[in-house]
Amino acid sequence: MDLSKQAIDAALNRDWKTAISTNTQILKKEPKDIDALNRLGRALMETGLKTKAASIYAKVLRLDKFNPIATKNLELVKKSKVNRGTKSSAPPPPPIFIEEPGTTRTVNLVRIGDPKIVSCLRPGDSLVLAVHEHCISALTYQKEYIGRLPDDITNRLIKFIKGGNKYQIWVKSLEPLKIFIIETYKSPAFSNILSFPTTEKLNYAAFTPPELIHEEKPNTSSPEDDVEPITEIIDIDDSRSQSKDNS
Repeated sequence: MDLSKQAIDAALNRDWKTAISTNTQILKKEPKDIDALNRLGRALMETGLKTKAASIYAKVLRLDKFNPIATKNLELVKKSKVNRGTKSSAPPPPPIFIEEPGTTRTVNLVRIGDPKIVSCLRPGDSLVLAVHEHCISALTYQKEYIGRLPDDITNRLIKFIKGGNKYQIWVKSLEPLKIFIIETYKSPAFSNILSFPTTEKLNYAAFTPPELIHEEKPNTSSPEDDVEPITEIIDIDDSRSQSKDNS
C-alpha cells in the first residue's frame, strides 16, 4: 500500500503511533512533503507532543508561508491544554454519517465560540457534550468551547442524559457549523422513548476523510454569551456495543 494512503488511514483510525512512523518514513525520502509534514504535526499534537508539533508546523510555514492547515493547527497547538505524552481519548470519526430514525440528528450549533478555535475544526472531528443547568455545550477534547445546542434539542436531551442516555458527537460541516449526534446508549428508563422523533426521511450523507477536505472558515459572527458553570461532562464510551442492548 502507498505510504501516503497508510498515513491517511492511520489518522482516520486515530492510530497516531502508526501515523507518526509512516509520515516520518515519507519525510526521510521527501523532507519537503508538505502533506506529510501536516499529517505528522497532527499526529504529534494528538499524542500531546505540542513542542514537536509546533516545530513541524513552523517548518511547513517556512516552506509555504500561507499554508492554511499549518497556520490553523499551529494556533491550536499554542492554545491546547494537552500535556506532553497524553494520548487523545477521542473516538475515531465514522467513515460515513448515517441518519438513523430516532437515534441520530444533525444539529446547527448556536452561540458559536472563539473564531480562532472554531476555525481549526474539520469535518469528522470528535467533540464532547457538556451539560449545564439549562443548556448543553459542544467542546473540544481540550475542553475548549465551540457552541451550544439549540433550545429545543437541549430541552429534550438534558432529561435523557441525566437519566443515563449517552451520546457521541462529531463536526459534520463548517458553514454553517453543524454537528452529528448519535445515541450510543439508551437507559432502561427510556427504552420506549426515541431520543429524536422520526419526523424526517432516512438520509445517507457521505463522509470524506478530513485530510482530503478543503479547509473552510466557519461563520462565527455571533460571540459566545456567558456560559453557566458546567455541572457534568459526558464521558464518551469508545465502544458502541452497549448502545442497543437496552433498546
